[in-house]
Amino acid sequence: MRANRVFYFLVILCIIGFGVSTVDRAAWSLVQRTDFTVYTAAGRAILDHTDLYLAQSARGWRYVYPPPFAILMVPLTYIPVALGALIWYVLEVLSIGASVWMSARLLPVSLLDKKHYLLYGLPLLSLSVLLVSGAMRCQASPFMFFLMIATFYFHFKGHPIASGFSLAAATLIKVFPITLVMYFAIRGQWRNLCAMVVGLLILGIVLPSMYWGWQFNLHQIGRWLEVVGQPAMMSNTDRAGLTTLYEQLLNTTKPRNQSLESLFLSWNISASFVHILVGGCAFLMFMMMWLSARHIKRTTVIIRDGFPSLEEGLLCSAFIIWSLLITPISETHYFGALLMPLILLIGYVVHRVPEEADQKYYFTLGSIIMVAVMVMIGIESVAVWRPLCIVSLLLWFVCIYLIWRPYNSYVALGQSRLIVD
Repeated sequence: MRANRVFYFLVILCIIGFGVSTVDRAAWSLVQRTDFTVYTAAGRAILDHTDLYLAQSARGWRYVYPPPFAILMVPLTYIPVALGALIWYVLEVLSIGASVWMSARLLPVSLLDKKHYLLYGLPLLSLSVLLVSGAMRCQASPFMFFLMIATFYFHFKGHPIASGFSLAAATLIKVFPITLVMYFAIRGQWRNLCAMVVGLLILGIVLPSMYWGWQFNLHQIGRWLEVVGQPAMMSNTDRAGLTTLYEQLLNTTKPRNQSLESLFLSWNISASFVHILVGGCAFLMFMMMWLSARHIKRTTVIIRDGFPSLEEGLLCSAFIIWSLLITPISETHYFGALLMPLILLIGYVVHRVPEEADQKYYFTLGSIIMVAVMVMIGIESVAVWRPLCIVSLLLWFVCIYLIWRPYNSYVALGQSRLIVD
C-alpha cells in the first residue's frame, strides 16, 4: 500500500510542477513555445470568418488541423491566455489519465488492482518524455490517443455507437486514426463502422455547416486538403517545394518524426522509392494482423462482460501501433497511444508468466529499453536514428508473436464467446 501512495504522490507533484511551467510557456514567456496560441488564432479566424489555414501564432506556427477542431477553440478566445492554457493542460492530464484507466479496464486482472504503481506507473514512466512534452507544449495529441483508446474500450464494453463516434472524433483531429477501421472491418463490426461514418458526417459536415454555412465549411475542408492533406501524401522531396508547411510539419526528416517513412529516409533511400516501401510494409503488416485475427477466432475464447481475450487485446494494440507507423507524419507525441499496448503487455506477462522472478526480469528489461528510448528522442543528434519508430516496430512484432504463441486460453477467468465471432 505504501508503494501505491508514493506513486500517487509523485504523480500529483509532477502534474503540478509541469502545469506551472506550461502556463508560463504559453502566457508569460517572451517566446511562445506552445501550440495553444495557434488554436486560439484559429478560433479568432472562425469568429472573423476568415481562412483557417492562414491563422498563425505570434511565432509563425500555422493551424493545420481539420476545420471542426477549430470550432471547439472559439470559447478559448474569450478568456485570458494563462487561464486558457491552464484549462487546456488540465484537460490533457485528464485525457492521459483516462487513457491509462480505460486500457487497464480491458484487463480482467484483479491482482493488478493492488499494484497501481506497476500497471499505471510503468507505462507512464516508459512514455514520460513524450507525454510531458506533448502536455507542456499544449499539443492536441493527448485528446487524439484518448479517443483512439476509447474506440476499443467502448467496443469491448458493448457500446458500438460510442466506439464509432470516438473513432470519428479522433480522425477529425489527426486524420490517420481512420486506419483503425480496418480492425473493425476484418472483425465484421459493421455497427461500429456505420457509427463512425455517421459521426464523421455529423461532426465534420453537419454541425460545422450549421455554425458557418455549408459553402464556407466545404471550402475550408477543401483548403485543408490543399494545404495539408495532399502534400502529406507526396514524397518528402516533392513536399519541400510545394508547401509552406514543410518546415513546420511536413518535413519527415526532422528528428521528431518517427514514422516508417522517416526511418527509411534516414537510411538514405530515395524519397520516391520510400513511398512504395512504406506501402508494401503497411500491406504486409496488415496481412499479418488479418491472419492473426483468423488465428484468434480459431483458438481463443473471447470474454464476455467487456473484457477481450489477451490475444484480442494484443491484436488491437498491433493495429494502434500500425496506424502510428504507416502515416507519413508521426511526431513523437503521437506515440502516447502506446499506453494501451504497454498496459496490455503488462497484463499478458502477469497472466502468462508464472514465475515472479521472470516477471520482474521482463518488466525491468522493458522499462530500461523504453526509458533509453525516451532519453534518445530528447537528444536531437540521436533522435534521427528513429529509436521510437524502431521500438514501436519491436512492440508490434511482440504483439503478433504472443498472439501466435501456443497457450491454452480456456483455463483463465471463465470466458465465453462474444464480440468478434
